Amino acid sequence: MLTHFISAEQCAACRLCCNFRRSSAWETPSLTPELADHLRSRGLPLCSRPDGSTTFELHFPKEATENFCAKCPALHPGSGCTLPRELRPIECRLWPLRLMRTQSGTLVLGLYDACPALSPTVRRQITQAATGNLLPTLLRIADEQPHTVRPFDSAYSMIWQE
Repeated sequence: MLTHFISAEQCAACRLCCNFRRSSAWETPSLTPELADHLRSRGLPLCSRPDGSTTFELHFPKEATENFCAKCPALHPGSGCTLPRELRPIECRLWPLRLMRTQSGTLVLGLYDACPALSPTVRRQITQAATGNLLPTLLRIADEQPHTVRPFDSAYSMIWQE
């Protein structure tokens, strides 16, 4: 959804959002049942979350330290994500945006501050699109795929709230 702001090459070079420590494993994207079925048919390892949704299964070797990063099973070390763009989870297509809920239940939209692709110009462009013509789509996603809405995280700048 944001490919006209952040190129596939920039994402493939970084992969920050495709690697997870044990402490951030909860951030793997939530998959719709249809997407999960399709990804299982492609042989990708999936697992269930405590909330009942499906996500990618990460591999942490027993001897791995807490800082060990497990990569998404759809990530190829040389070429980036192996999934066609239209088959990627919505959270992956929205990155570095994230739908979140505050403790009081307010829906917010955050922009991940540590994303290396966020120059001041790109940040401004993404913020304008996300709070403008993209907002109805984001609200529909939050309504139709509630597992994609995460708890509020202060690593994200809040750019919109309901």
